[in-house]
Amino acid sequence: MMKWATFILGLLFIGVVAIGSPLSLCNYHSPQTSLTDLKLSVSYRYFDDPAVVGVEVNSGKVSLDYSQLFDSPDIGYTVSGVGSLDLEDFAIAGALGQGSGTFRYYLSDEVPFFGFGGADASYALGQTKPGLNVSVGLGYGRFSDVTPLAKAVEIQKDLLALKAISAPLSDDTLMAVAKEIGKKVEYATIKDLVAAIEPIIEQAAGVTLDARALLTIEDDILATGDQASCGWAIQAGLGYELIDAYGGAQDILVTISGDASFAPTLGSQLTVHAGFSGPFDIMAENTLTANAKYDYSLKKDVDLIINYQLQRVQPRGGTLSMSQSVTASVSFNISGADISLQAGFTKGVGATEWSTDFTVSAGMDLI
Repeated sequence: MMKWATFILGLLFIGVVAIGSPLSLCNYHSPQTSLTDLKLSVSYRYFDDPAVVGVEVNSGKVSLDYSQLFDSPDIGYTVSGVGSLDLEDFAIAGALGQGSGTFRYYLSDEVPFFGFGGADASYALGQTKPGLNVSVGLGYGRFSDVTPLAKAVEIQKDLLALKAISAPLSDDTLMAVAKEIGKKVEYATIKDLVAAIEPIIEQAAGVTLDARALLTIEDDILATGDQASCGWAIQAGLGYELIDAYGGAQDILVTISGDASFAPTLGSQLTVHAGFSGPFDIMAENTLTANAKYDYSLKKDVDLIINYQLQRVQPRGGTLSMSQSVTASVSFNISGADISLQAGFTKGVGATEWSTDFTVSAGMDLI
């Protein structure tokens, strides 16, 4: 168990280091955060050689990832759900799903201490039934929408490419631009917002921005698909097991969980959730769940998405079971050809080796 705890703590440590680095996106703090994301990934392969009896390949994989994050001075909540389904000959060969929700009420305006209530659910093919527990307790941490600073950095990048500015903007200037973008709802039109940003950049860079540069700033502000968030929260408390995954007794639980969200670089996002729970004799019976997602923008409208899921269940007096799933997908356009790559790896309950699924597809408009 210690190696999994070390792995999860390592991810959280990487994020904390990222927050502390000079002018990372995580240096920006928004007064209110509201972000939602939903992604679906599907792969399927069929191959039948008439010279051989039976169908050689008839398999597929479906993955779904949903997340919602809200944070304000008084309250916050996090909702997440990830699931993967492996199909073989139109039958379910593997399944792994996790869901969690946490409502936070902040006890202080100065320090991000909060009381929370939450629920966690999980299921892996091979379990008697899904596991479900609820919990209450105390925690520490906050989240912030850092999209405005990401857009400010993108504006700087594009202005340098246009040679509208001759050198990168200072950290203070980038933060000033980000703060104006963060107040977007206060401006009547997008052109009014651009007009407010224009003198900030001109005075800092000692230039006069032309119409092309101003249009670029407007396009960057209006661009979608570049949401980014930063922050972390760790919480602990007591819970109750509404459904035992292996049909055991319903216990009062000790629960520990953590959520983290980091934007290591422009166009990338790492989110992590981990939970550990069990009765007071937690070493004899416990459940560890973890999921992580890394989303990296390879270019405009092209993303590399990697998802990882882990579920480890130690029933009282029973055999430890563990399920893992990894999926990676990317799609892009090369010289008019649409190419999609997807790889999936699954290790179900009782399995000793990883199953592998790799799919490549390509298409092109000839006329």
